[in-house]
Amino acid sequence: MFSDVVVVLHDGTIDDTDFIQHDLFNILRGMYEVKPFCLVFCLEVWEGFREYTAGELKRCIDAETAKGGLDFLSRPPVITSNTRAKRGPEWQGLRA
Repeated sequence: MFSDVVVVLHDGTIDDTDFIQHDLFNILRGMYEVKPFCLVFCLEVWEGFREYTAGELKRCIDAETAKGGLDFLSRPPVITSNTRAKRGPEWQGLRA
């Protein structure tokens, strides 16, 4: 039986593509060898950055898929978001 493994990514994590594309996917591959699962990415980002962050994550997933790095999964990863409220005025103009 499959279960879901949910990986929560916070602000800024997605900008570390070396971590996402190398370390994280390698860790997940090792976990899958122990017990198969369905992969879910949950984005914990500020409201204004949800689309950007989801797009960057999708690009990382697509690049890894193109290399065959996600062939171990029985279905493509799911991306979801648990969006947080907007930042206050002191954060205006700053990128998460």
